[in-house]
Amino acid sequence: MPIDFEKRFSSFIPIPVRPARPASRQLVKGTLAYWRFDGQAAPGTPLPEGHTIRDLSGKGNDLTVVTVPGTAADALTWSDDHHPDQPAHASLKFAGGRNPVNGSYLTTGAKAPLNAETFRSGYTFETFVRMPLDWDAGRNGNASILSRRGSAGAAGKHGKNTDPHEPLAQFAITNNGREAQFNHYPLNTTYPTTNWGHGMVELKWWHVAVVNDGRYTRMYVEGAPVADNPKRVSQGLTTLGLPWLVGGHEYAGAVDVVFHGNVGDIRIVNRPLSVDEFLTA
Repeated sequence: MPIDFEKRFSSFIPIPVRPARPASRQLVKGTLAYWRFDGQAAPGTPLPEGHTIRDLSGKGNDLTVVTVPGTAADALTWSDDHHPDQPAHASLKFAGGRNPVNGSYLTTGAKAPLNAETFRSGYTFETFVRMPLDWDAGRNGNASILSRRGSAGAAGKHGKNTDPHEPLAQFAITNNGREAQFNHYPLNTTYPTTNWGHGMVELKWWHVAVVNDGRYTRMYVEGAPVADNPKRVSQGLTTLGLPWLVGGHEYAGAVDVVFHGNVGDIRIVNRPLSVDEFLTA
């Protein structure tokens, strides 16, 4: 009996690795910040306190490394691990946690333009993330990939589900099954809107994005909308003019947990993008 071996075993043929794409191709209209972590140092090399990662959008939203006192020297390192569809073939490896707070994170400067941005016409935040096998809900849950400093209470927010000590915006991995969460305080209400993703397994890369069209905020995981996207008008993001953090989460005015895992390219755009405009396109 004749057998078409190529067809029969086609599913075993390795999928070619997608080549890296230049930063210039990712600077779509409205890009306010684009951070990527390739071509800067050998994998495994630590990032020291004060090291700067340039904002490739040209908007001046550079990031600077901040290290929690007493943290190990290799708490933040360069890595060549990456999502298969990520433009840059690199990431940052965070080894942080809480109880006690430890690790290194990054912050925009005190005068970065992004700090004052309210995104009244909409926005897209997207990144790539992977949790390690030793990720622990108690030590690492609710750590932010990206967050905005400034507490809800200081911004005058109140009402249902409001925690006056939590940050005004946080894109985090929860302690309930490693779900992506985007909790944010819009301009048009005094209490938060929250988008919830599904559980994400360790040792797998995930692309996560939140998109706001000026009215509704939707989260996408691997390009698919999640089930728990609230049908509630959510316009813009409240700000106190304070910095954004990558890998750090603030509570009651102080960083209370640092991310644990890998974070790849991060892009912030001041308008809603369609799925076919994401960094995975």
